[in-house]
Amino acid sequence: MKKVKYRLFLDHEKEEKWINDMAVNGWNLEKFAFSRFIFTKGEPGKFVYRNELISGMSTTEKKDYFEILKDSGITIIQEFGGWIYMKKAVSDGPLEIFTDIKSKMNYYTRILSVFLLLFFFNICLGLSNLNFFSNQSNLGFINSTIGFINIFVAALITYPIIKIIYRKRNLQREHQFFE
Repeated sequence: MKKVKYRLFLDHEKEEKWINDMAVNGWNLEKFAFSRFIFTKGEPGKFVYRNELISGMSTTEKKDYFEILKDSGITIIQEFGGWIYMKKAVSDGPLEIFTDIKSKMNYYTRILSVFLLLFFFNICLGLSNLNFFSNQSNLGFINSTIGFINIFVAALITYPIIKIIYRKRNLQREHQFFE
């Protein structure tokens, strides 16, 4: 039995928690794409899931990384848009990708740089569509609409940026506490 769910998450950790809650109820992730998740019915609580941003890795680095994960008993479900979902049987132990604070902070920095790039790209595109092209009679309305959409997307992207900065600062405080 399959179930398709549509959810748009701006927080990758909330998305991961939701996937794991589905798994506890016996719905195992099979595929995912932008806001579309396909689950199959299975044994409740059999798997634990993690997502990870892997954009920026070369093909060789990805292949080597996937081999390391496979050797650890982790199965890659799918890769989409620079993100991967992986699973591991709960009976095989915890699925921890980042075991120390510094590697987790570096990971947050990587995610933050991607979201900041998207944010500035949308701001620049939005402002250019609103300002530079609004005087052209045929395309003024279309460009203004696209500009407002870009500004709206940039505003949405501020949420994950703020969450990541907050999480990174908490990790930095924790790291300083233990030093």
